Amino acid sequence: MQEIPFSLPVSGVIKIEEGSIIITINKAETIISFQPPQKQERISLGKGRNMFDIVLEVAQELIRRTKENRFSAAQLYGVALERYPELKRNSWVSHVVASAPNHSSYQHFGTKRDYFRYFGNGSYSLNLKYMGKNQSDDLNKE
Repeated sequence: MQEIPFSLPVSGVIKIEEGSIIITINKAETIISFQPPQKQERISLGKGRNMFDIVLEVAQELIRRTKENRFSAAQLYGVALERYPELKRNSWVSHVVASAPNHSSYQHFGTKRDYFRYFGNGSYSLNLKYMGKNQSDDLNKE
C-alpha cells in the first residue's frame, strides 16, 4: 500500500447567533441549535424596600404559621422562596446573620439591625419588639 500526502485549502466561517451556531466550510454548512441561557432575574422588592424588610416580614410570617419563636435561617429561606423564587440562599443567610447582634459574624456587617437573637447551631428567635401584639400574646399563651 502506498500513501500519498496532500493538502487541501479549506476556508470557513463560524456565525454565532442567539440560539444557533452556523459553521460553513467551503460549500458545506452545519447548523447547531441550542437554547440560549436564561438571564438571571434580579429580585424585585418594590420601591423603598430592602432585603432586611423581607427578612423581618418572613420571620413574622413563620411565627404566625408555626406559633413558635425558634427557627433556622433555612426555615426562613423556605418561606421567603414562596414569594421570591429568585432569592439567592447565600445572600439570604448573610442578611439573617447581619440581623442578629449576638452572632459571632455580626461584627462584619455594618447594618446595625437587631431583629434576631442567635442561640447557636443555626437557631434564632425574633426579638419581641418586632412581633405584633397578637403574635407575642399567642406565644405567651403556650
